Amino acid sequence: MKRIFLLLLMGLAFSYGCKTNTVHPKDTENFKLIPNYDFENWEPSAYQGWFLPGWTTNNTMAISTAEVDPDSLNAYHDKYAMKLSNTLGFAYAETKFPITIHPLSLMAFVKFKLVPSDTATIFIKLFLKGKEVDSGAWFGTKSIDDYKQINIPISQHFTRVDSALIGIKCGNHLMKYQQGLGSEFWVDYLSLLLTK
Repeated sequence: MKRIFLLLLMGLAFSYGCKTNTVHPKDTENFKLIPNYDFENWEPSAYQGWFLPGWTTNNTMAISTAEVDPDSLNAYHDKYAMKLSNTLGFAYAETKFPITIHPLSLMAFVKFKLVPSDTATIFIKLFLKGKEVDSGAWFGTKSIDDYKQINIPISQHFTRVDSALIGIKCGNHLMKYQQGLGSEFWVDYLSLLLTK
């Protein structure tokens, strides 16, 4: 009996020692879930400026208070980054998309020039059957001259989710309609951290 138990124990130890980790670093960041995650796809807007497929922005209004445009001179990755410029109130972009895996965090590369009282914001909300179940947010209040990667932890109250909403804003959140603020916020290469 001892011999069988010893052989069984050795077999388990051998199989555990030979087990390889099949999770690759690229598997932990799933950017393809996010529509237009790298801000490379832009189309001319019917009203003014540019339309960002998969996203809703200020540019979809006939009279826009801000601009959300492609920027080829300030991209972190590939050809374009998203540039939010506010002249009145705030500039915004948001997307909602289906998701079945609960992410741990949202990552992005950002840089911005903010005037006093302006804020750069990125948030994510997770939903299950239309009800918000988890979220995360990041706020920038001081300018960043060169791209910096940010990691936005997402609360983990629920395990099941069916959709996500990502919002990106730049502007004066204290005095909503003050003119001539002039802040600029660049965002590029969004991704979701799915595993540790």
